[in-house]
Amino acid sequence: MAKYLVVVGGVISGTGKGVSASSVGLLLKFRGHNITLIKFDPYLNTNAGILAPREHGECFLCDDGTECDLDLGHYERIAGINVSKLNICTSGTLHKELIEEQEAGNYLGQTIQMIPHLTDKIQQRLLDLGKDKDVVIVEIGGTVGDSESFAFFEAVRQFKQKLKDDVLIGMVAPILWVDTIKEFKTKPLQNSVKELQRHGLQPDVIFCRVDRPVPENIINKVSMQTNVRKECIFDAPDVQSIYQVPLGFYDRHVDDLFVDLFRLPRSSCRIQKYREVVQKYVDNHMPPIEIGVLGKYDNCDEAYMSLKEALIHAGIANEAKVNIRWIKSDELEKYKDNRGLHKHFEGLSGIIVPGGFDKRGTEGKIKAIQYAREKKIPFLGICLGLQTAVIEFARNVCNLDANSLEFNKDTAHPVIHFVEGQEGLEKKSANMRLGSFDCELAKDSLALEMYGTKLIKERHRHRFEVNPAYLEEYNKHGLIVSGRNPDTNLIEIMELDRNIHPYFIGTQAHPEFKSRLQFPSPLFKGLVSAAIKYSQENTKVDGK
Repeated sequence: MAKYLVVVGGVISGTGKGVSASSVGLLLKFRGHNITLIKFDPYLNTNAGILAPREHGECFLCDDGTECDLDLGHYERIAGINVSKLNICTSGTLHKELIEEQEAGNYLGQTIQMIPHLTDKIQQRLLDLGKDKDVVIVEIGGTVGDSESFAFFEAVRQFKQKLKDDVLIGMVAPILWVDTIKEFKTKPLQNSVKELQRHGLQPDVIFCRVDRPVPENIINKVSMQTNVRKECIFDAPDVQSIYQVPLGFYDRHVDDLFVDLFRLPRSSCRIQKYREVVQKYVDNHMPPIEIGVLGKYDNCDEAYMSLKEALIHAGIANEAKVNIRWIKSDELEKYKDNRGLHKHFEGLSGIIVPGGFDKRGTEGKIKAIQYAREKKIPFLGICLGLQTAVIEFARNVCNLDANSLEFNKDTAHPVIHFVEGQEGLEKKSANMRLGSFDCELAKDSLALEMYGTKLIKERHRHRFEVNPAYLEEYNKHGLIVSGRNPDTNLIEIMELDRNIHPYFIGTQAHPEFKSRLQFPSPLFKGLVSAAIKYSQENTKVDGK
């Protein structure tokens, strides 16, 4: 029978429930336990595919094509598991299932209600997920007291009533430091616990989010006011990297506590190799290199979360510190020549054009790609980044009046066109080429050198592709196809001949979604390696 840890948030959202849940999961995994995680999100959307990245952060993509909350990226990168549609559940999904089942006649004669129908479905999700697992870690989105989360808390209350000590409740909430009076304030946390108790639930463990060490008397106060044992209350301070959180939990014996509370078999925690990799990153004093990322959203850290983490992974693999310079692509569109662009790109050792949708900012991305190509700055194009690289090359090298059908349906040269079966589709949600697909790499290509194997799999999220009608013209000028889908022949990867440019490559896939701390994405790793070389060579030139 699986054990269940339900992680809830108190006071405010964004305190790190996903990171905390993933960190506990990793420690239990290092002790040999079979774990998984699931997030219950209270919003009525059925998936995160068309949520605004500027408000909700990136849409994380799973192997099975599920578009979901960015916290599932933490589950993969920190806990080291592969997630799927089984690991995310929204209120919208549950309501949709209930309505479809009712229309199919599954509830003849019944009045469908939140209790028991919706709460029963939530509990069944948990039971199904735990069938072959030792521990299931459940994150409930938002904070305690949110009206839209009521069904999830009620379902957990019923679930705990049935499974008793096999279900534990963990709360992640801040202890506030008021700088004007130099005091910690625990009242908001206390009130969140009281709100949880109104749902019939009592926290077993509290993770206190803080920005400085918490004295013992404050922990004692929290224990007394919340009825949680002192040894079950942990401070969770801000750290340089989220990958330090599992180490902090391990040093505080969080895993020992859960092993005891869940009555799990005792075993040693095989954390040493992980610690060495993280320490390598934290202690890195190498001169930094700077990579420019052509974004279009204000909250770049969250809107491009997986890309940011992939650069960290690649930096660790190359023993380099990678700094990101976020560049708003639409701001580049006003410049008519490289003189204006230079102030945005000066000092960069690499440029990335990430994925995206719609026309806004694309001409700025094309200018950036031209700059990278002509100045021989290492370049990586991802999804739309590949497509805009092809447009740039067609225009400025092949002298074609080229564009994508996404941006101009009347373009003279549609070098980017619809993937077969996508044109004319009206439904927007979950309606693209989604998920993990094979790619066969060309002999002697840069892509093959980076991946080290001929057949690879990467995740995709797109409805447009490179039009193969222009390949002969590209080949004449050194832009070659180095990766294709073996089943459909769809163009997956293109690159410039290395005699023309040392590292210029674009992929239709999103390799950032599969990058892990100990297994960095080959294309990101290659970009950082090329950026280091570029930086060193240009430093020598400047030194003369």
